[in-house]
Amino acid sequence: MSTANIARSFTEAIKGSSEIKVTAIASRTLESAAAFAKEFDIEKSYSSYQDLLDDADLDAVYIPLPNSMHAEWVIKAAKAKKHILCEKPIALTVEDVKEMYEQAMLNNVFLMEGYPYKFQPQTILLLKKIEEGEIGEVSQIYADFGFTVDDAENNIRLKPELGGGVMWDAGAYPVSMIRAITGEKANEIMAFGKLNDQQLDISVSAMLRFKSKITAQLNCNFSAAPHRYVRVIGAKGIITCGYNNVTKPNTAFIEIKKGLDWNYELEKIEVDFGSGFRFEAEAFADHIKNYNKEEQILMMNESVDNISTILDILNIIKN
Repeated sequence: MSTANIARSFTEAIKGSSEIKVTAIASRTLESAAAFAKEFDIEKSYSSYQDLLDDADLDAVYIPLPNSMHAEWVIKAAKAKKHILCEKPIALTVEDVKEMYEQAMLNNVFLMEGYPYKFQPQTILLLKKIEEGEIGEVSQIYADFGFTVDDAENNIRLKPELGGGVMWDAGAYPVSMIRAITGEKANEIMAFGKLNDQQLDISVSAMLRFKSKITAQLNCNFSAAPHRYVRVIGAKGIITCGYNNVTKPNTAFIEIKKGLDWNYELEKIEVDFGSGFRFEAEAFADHIKNYNKEEQILMMNESVDNISTILDILNIIKN
């Protein structure tokens, strides 16, 4: 649903998958949809999103529309009995998040918020090492993501009416990663931000504190050299990785230090590499085939926590 650049990345990534296949594309114009369909050898093209939802042959939809449009089209897709993979952030209000998941469960379809990094082997291994106690009890987390936004006039990341701003874009990733590690929402937040002339956040730093006494620091930036990493400090060691959406041989690894000596050399553990869009799409297909409402509720709670945290941070830096 959309021919945006991210839809292109997604479609390219799942070529050849045995689990999922793109069979239809919708855009605001038939010309755009038809051109996309021709480029990627897609069977059907539609000039409206509703026409795509009305196609009875489709099992699921991928929604990479602007942030401000997610809630509307996720709910419409759920009512059309389509399973839904929706790009992050899933919505811009907690009320919308709850309504989206409730409509999905009411219509017995699966809804998943799209974070490709979460399905990368490096992320899965990092979380496994932490869960198994490899670095002991976690005390601190540092998660950053930044890059430079070009063509500000046309980039939807800098359009307030479309849900723009660094927290909804880059910032959603460290918020999500921190929630994946802690399993809870922060109960205390301090934040500082830089706003542009439209009062849109373009750089944010925040400190989070949890009931578990874990503290986490996140930074996100629209005016920086590209960087993306997470570092987790525990009582018995340190673990870090790039938590990337797409990995290559030189980025597909985690690094870990175990023990209390002053040697800061990290052990490098290489993992499989590839597109997180492919890993994510195939995991989505698996969830559909093994639909579990209890798991859907857990995902809803995670999305609610993430969106609520983003809103809390935005409220602090803008007021």
